[in-house]
Amino acid sequence: MVEFIQSILEILSPALIINRGGLILLLAIVFTENGVFFGFFLPGDSLLFLAGMLCGLPILDLSIYLLVLYIAFAAFLGYIVSYFVGLKLGKWLLSRPDSLFFKSSYLNAASSYFEKRHNGAIIIGRFIPVIRTFLPICLGLIKSDFKNFMIYNLIGALVWTSSLVLGGYFLKIIFPDLIHYLEWIVITLIAITSIPLIRQYLKLKRNPNS
Repeated sequence: MVEFIQSILEILSPALIINRGGLILLLAIVFTENGVFFGFFLPGDSLLFLAGMLCGLPILDLSIYLLVLYIAFAAFLGYIVSYFVGLKLGKWLLSRPDSLFFKSSYLNAASSYFEKRHNGAIIIGRFIPVIRTFLPICLGLIKSDFKNFMIYNLIGALVWTSSLVLGGYFLKIIFPDLIHYLEWIVITLIAITSIPLIRQYLKLKRNPNS
């Protein structure tokens, strides 16, 4: 049992993820979660926070400003790709049977979220798993104004990235000893960031058409 827990902790270690893939893997994960519909399960929030903690160390040796800009650009670009997926393939996706990685209810939830919050949904929705991934597809499907989408896409990418990355970065500065407890921080962050995903899943189970 102890060995199993240790192996799980090793897999979840952000040091392992970033050490093996570096900045490239980090950006690929951010792009995929924002730009590809089957990326909704990826740990974007927790990875951004931990990237901020690791920034400036040999494992992720670049300035915090560049890190925020690179990640924000990956998120921004991912949303553009996702928008055009919805624009060109949205009807085809809706016609396909539900699967583990795509359900029409995900698009319905994103559409409902946008109807309630309008352009603010493009910013706030970045912080909500499932909504974050499927909202730009939905906006492409309904042919939302592209110029307007690009403006809020940029704002949302910057707000989402800077808040999480800088949060981790300044937490490390204030409490430098926390860097020795990364595995437990990962577990805590995954648990916290999974709450919105679980709530959204339960909501979709109760009301698939919401």
